[in-house]
Amino acid sequence: MSSQGVLAEMIHAIRFSIRALLVSMLIATAASAQTPIPAPFVPAQRTPSKPASPGRAQLVQYLDSVAARYTADRAAQVAAIHTRAQAEARQAWVRSQMLSLLGSLPQRTPLNARVLGETQADGFRIQKVLFESQPGFPVTALLYLPDGPAAPLPAILLAPGHSPAGKAGDYRTAAVFARSGFVVLSYDPIGQGERLQYPNPARPGVSLATRPTGEHGEASLQPMLIGDTFARYLLWDAMRAIDYLAQLPQVDAHRIGAFGCSGGGAMTALVGALDPRVAAVAVACYTTSFDTLLPAIGPQDGEQSNPRFISSGLDFPDWIEVAAPRPYAVVATYSDMFPFAGARSTVIEARRFYALFDPASAGVPNGSAIPSLPPTPSLPALNADTANSVPPSAALQFITGPGGHGALTPILADVVHFFERHLKPASGNGPLEAPPPASMAAAVGGPDGSGALATSASLPADALQVTATGQVATSYSRAETVYTLNRKRAAAVLPTTTPALTTEELCAAIRQVTGMKSFPGAFHPTAEMLAAPSGSFVLPSVAGGDLHGDLFVPSTPGRHPAVLLLVPASIQDNNPIAQANKARFQALAAAGNLVLALTPSPSPPATDDMKSPLLGPFYLLSLRAALVGRTLLGLRADDVLRAIDFLAARPDADPRYISAVASGHLGLVLLHAAVLDARLRHLSVDHVLSSYRSLLEAPLPIGAPEDILPGVLRHYDIPNLAQALAPRLAQSSPLSGSEDLSESSTPLKSLTSATP
Repeated sequence: MSSQGVLAEMIHAIRFSIRALLVSMLIATAASAQTPIPAPFVPAQRTPSKPASPGRAQLVQYLDSVAARYTADRAAQVAAIHTRAQAEARQAWVRSQMLSLLGSLPQRTPLNARVLGETQADGFRIQKVLFESQPGFPVTALLYLPDGPAAPLPAILLAPGHSPAGKAGDYRTAAVFARSGFVVLSYDPIGQGERLQYPNPARPGVSLATRPTGEHGEASLQPMLIGDTFARYLLWDAMRAIDYLAQLPQVDAHRIGAFGCSGGGAMTALVGALDPRVAAVAVACYTTSFDTLLPAIGPQDGEQSNPRFISSGLDFPDWIEVAAPRPYAVVATYSDMFPFAGARSTVIEARRFYALFDPASAGVPNGSAIPSLPPTPSLPALNADTANSVPPSAALQFITGPGGHGALTPILADVVHFFERHLKPASGNGPLEAPPPASMAAAVGGPDGSGALATSASLPADALQVTATGQVATSYSRAETVYTLNRKRAAAVLPTTTPALTTEELCAAIRQVTGMKSFPGAFHPTAEMLAAPSGSFVLPSVAGGDLHGDLFVPSTPGRHPAVLLLVPASIQDNNPIAQANKARFQALAAAGNLVLALTPSPSPPATDDMKSPLLGPFYLLSLRAALVGRTLLGLRADDVLRAIDFLAARPDADPRYISAVASGHLGLVLLHAAVLDARLRHLSVDHVLSSYRSLLEAPLPIGAPEDILPGVLRHYDIPNLAQALAPRLAQSSPLSGSEDLSESSTPLKSLTSATP
């Protein structure tokens, strides 16, 4: 067998072993997760993730510094607001910005709602509901109807956290509200409960994306290509759920509230901000600030990290302030992974904003010598962001308590009373009751998710299951998914063919879409760099970190052709990909070239907290960049321009003969950089994504986040790059969007054909 064949066999064996391990993990996870009535969602407390390499740490620090400049500018703008008219103008602008970033909302179509069953519980009935938020796009939900008079009642839209159980995991919380006289609609978000978008055919009820955040991340990729977001779909589901509640005879359409915790808190913040029909909002264990979130646990989930959100001048307080003067409760726990300090600083700003609409939200000085910012309490407390006395009737409330993420048992009574006060005016304006009654605490369960199993023990095993099979995908074979809906939307909003672009138009589009900041010739290497001999080499990145690589300088005098070889990791590593790239490096050197093998940002590479094996190790880093209007591809292309500056300035390199070689994700980086830099006389790429349109057609993209550019298909596609580079470009083994892009950095083609 040839050396290439041996290499291919080694790589195949490694991939097979990794996939076998992932499958076994999926099976073990599924087996341990089967319960008839799921416990309430209380996620495990997570410690802040730390970058595993200096290169990633430097890039994260750079992106966070960019975010900090944007958030500081935004805070100054809000601080300059002193009148209600100014605040209302800000609200109109924020609402417009949010909707623009999300993508335009679908048109209202018939809900086609059906009740598929009913179960009597203690104090309420549970109806199994199915409605369509878009044509052929079913939403599974549970409607809790309190026993007693059928007069129109206030209602709560209850969004679950990121639990595989979805709505079923919120049974106990829904029961508390129902026994308190609220109609409750608890529904499955996309990718949770009975609405898996990527179900494992071999394991019913288990996702190929491993967990809800993986489902959301995977579903978020293709909408981004056409300038939409996954949050658009979640928002529309919630708004159509309000449509369903509003038309029920048991519900007073003017008294509908929304509540959710964790991921459900994110969805509640979304619908509470953008649907004025929500008369009262309570968001738990989500509200914080980007200045505290990014250095702690970083960006979270596809719908929580919309591209350009920060760079457009938005931050967490805007979710609250755009809702003023509607009643709003920020619910937080002191040891939450979403930093409590950020929640408190956000409420401090929002309280000043709310006071322009509702003076009671500012509170009144209590006459004591308490400092302006009280210390963080250790017990349940109200309005711990201010020393003023804030009446319970004020529109803005800060409900806080001890414990970690999702530990709402000690403060759930305060949440219920908040909704009672604002959605049941007849309940009076007395002080909030505390502590919660023993019956309420028992119904909710403890912070560890235990307790109160007797609450649901009398229910039939399928009481919280709407579809016959437990999944929309298997009960309704023709049901739409985000993937199919996005394809239809792409057909409606994109031109049938990508328009021809001049070089100038394409360059401008690349900079707009990628967020690139570098220009050819802008970097001036030091004398020490220009005299660097063969060996390990470090090039300063545009992002402020160090790019690591290997340099070969021919021993013969004079100027030599120069080749930039982009590699995903050091060629000195002991793995098949590194060894193949080392062989490529040596072949280029043997041909008499000056060669730089360089790893673009982050360099050296490292692992990330993978939301899903389908997404790869750069998904969260991509989200962090997108929040501030940057992209990982653009940051890497900036590095390429700087590397070309270095090669062009070397006294032993011939600037007329600079070439570049790259594979996979880095090949796509090279295509973008080369369009902007005519100094590259020749470039060779292999195993590069053939077109973004092909990625739209892929039912299950694998390893795609590194290539994603928000809104790219509204401007150009990869064939536009190839056409612009045609005289200089050699490409081979292109990949369609349905192929495994995570393997695309593997240089499987012959080293001979890879040599320019």
